[in-house]
Amino acid sequence: MPTASGFQVAILIFAFQFFTALIASRAVSQMSWPRANLEFMGQLILFSLAIAVLAAVPALRRFCLGELRRPLPPGGFLETSAVTLGKLAIPFAVSGAIVVWTFALGEPSLLATKLRSTDPLEAWKSTLSLAGLVRMIAISWIIGPVVEELVFRGLLYRAWERQWGWIPALILTSACFALFHPSHMVSAFLGSVVYVCLLRRTGTLRAGILMHMAFNFLVSWPLLGQYLLTLEGRELARMSTWTAELASLVFVAVALPVYLALSRTDVRTAAAR
Repeated sequence: MPTASGFQVAILIFAFQFFTALIASRAVSQMSWPRANLEFMGQLILFSLAIAVLAAVPALRRFCLGELRRPLPPGGFLETSAVTLGKLAIPFAVSGAIVVWTFALGEPSLLATKLRSTDPLEAWKSTLSLAGLVRMIAISWIIGPVVEELVFRGLLYRAWERQWGWIPALILTSACFALFHPSHMVSAFLGSVVYVCLLRRTGTLRAGILMHMAFNFLVSWPLLGQYLLTLEGRELARMSTWTAELASLVFVAVALPVYLALSRTDVRTAAAR
């Protein structure tokens, strides 16, 4: 495994993100593309460069191939499937927390500005465009999950785990993963916690990659994304409108600490003893 420290890996991740954002902005301007394509262009450049680096550097290539070859343990697919379904509650739980906060303030009208909302027609238009389809299918469903699990849970988490143990590594890795996804930082942080726990319980990044792919597929538009990204037709001031979000909040508040407790033992470390 590469021996870089966690902070060295983190700095490289965000340097890549920063410079690809600059390159993407320049490229979009030069080609006179709509500014709406800026995020797509940034992701395309970022993941292309990441794949090139992971494949070109011998130590990184050997590490990635070794990680990808690790099979799921007996029962690993079943646990991955169950945890994926549980992880779907996280974005709803985050919305539920916002609902509780606004109702506690006595200002449910704030929900219109605090919750992300997309016009359904615009969402369909974006999804069915060439850039939207490439971004959703190639980047979100396939390339992104593989690269992000290799980099964040493979390189970054393991580097910090060697330095400070698994809980500090989990927190730092999840914080970096959240910063890498600025549009939904809380969901990304909690999701990273789940990915790390699954890695520790299965001993392979394959589990996290499969869960990441399935999750991104299920929350895309027009699947669960239509419930996460639209407020159309909802009576914001009625608590009964938010039953699913509030139930998800209770579920995550109970299930996540339980799964953390179950992940105290890393099966890969235990097997090596």
